[in-house]
Amino acid sequence: MLAAVNKQRATGGLKPLCLNKKLHAAAQRHSNDMAAKDFMAHDGSDGSSMSERITQAAYDWSAVAENVAAGQIDVADVMVAWINSPEHLENIMGDYTMFGSAYAFNKDGTYQHYWTQDFGSGDAEQCDGAAPTTKQETVVTPAPTTAAPATEAPA
Repeated sequence: MLAAVNKQRATGGLKPLCLNKKLHAAAQRHSNDMAAKDFMAHDGSDGSSMSERITQAAYDWSAVAENVAAGQIDVADVMVAWINSPEHLENIMGDYTMFGSAYAFNKDGTYQHYWTQDFGSGDAEQCDGAAPTTKQETVVTPAPTTAAPATEAPA
């Protein structure tokens, strides 16, 4: 995901983002929550906001943003959805230095695939190297339904 984001940023002559494990942790928490509770929104099922989750992950931020999506089956599909949405593209191309993303899968969920991108800047933070390559599956048993892939306006 980080490579896809940086490829898009390069089209605008922007500096690449680096991975931050705290942003990744905040994003993973939210993707897992959306998959487990079968919803897609910026607010968590516990009412937490994006900025609260990032702060709880101990990221010392001066600016943050988030993209969420559900239903897209892979990085290429979710990136197309975000790039084609002006609000989401604004986050991808924003004045941030660090990045974390996450994916969770729930075979019984409405969308099955749940995605989060967290962007941030913070003078006290540092890059943490290569992006994680594992996907996490969250198992819940809601009634199966089918819905079109969706994205929510960015926070």
